[in-house]
Amino acid sequence: MKPVLALAAALATLAAGPASAQTAEFKCPAVGTEFSYRSAMGDSIATATGQDGNVCLLKRAVGGKTEQVRVHWGLIGSVDAQGEAFAGGIALKSLWPLKVGNKTTNTVTLTGRDGKTHSSTVTVAVAAYEKVTVPAGTFDAFRVEENKAGEATRNIHWWAPALGQSVKESFPDWRDLSKTVVSELAAVKAAAR
Repeated sequence: MKPVLALAAALATLAAGPASAQTAEFKCPAVGTEFSYRSAMGDSIATATGQDGNVCLLKRAVGGKTEQVRVHWGLIGSVDAQGEAFAGGIALKSLWPLKVGNKTTNTVTLTGRDGKTHSSTVTVAVAAYEKVTVPAGTFDAFRVEENKAGEATRNIHWWAPALGQSVKESFPDWRDLSKTVVSELAAVKAAAR
């Protein structure tokens, strides 16, 4: 039985090809770089405004509203104190440099809008290194999956090292948890020099 398992593992490694050996260092997009996204929830434009330690700073305009977004380790964004506490409660540093197989599991405790304390066990894993095609083009990207224990839904981020930004994201629609929203990069405009 062991030789069969070893052969299966060797074939899986060969099928994965050189992409399985890829790694990427953390970086934020260059200040002034503009990312246009399309999703069922509406189009948005995110402009890189800087970096605060391990947090990429973006100004996002969607539906006539502008908000500041803090994207922890380039992966999990927050726009309010609740999101900031959630993202800050996950040891994302342990994923870097990104490499398929890296993962972290943490229990995050938050105070909900109802004033009650809630705990979630969250696992974030680098699941694959793959090519992903979006309206802006085809990118080599790490597929990073974020799962909450006890929930069937998950957030998926396709983070492209060339941009220091996710080019695609899939997440539950907060208006109807039985649906999934997909946000894809439609265009990228490099920072002015």
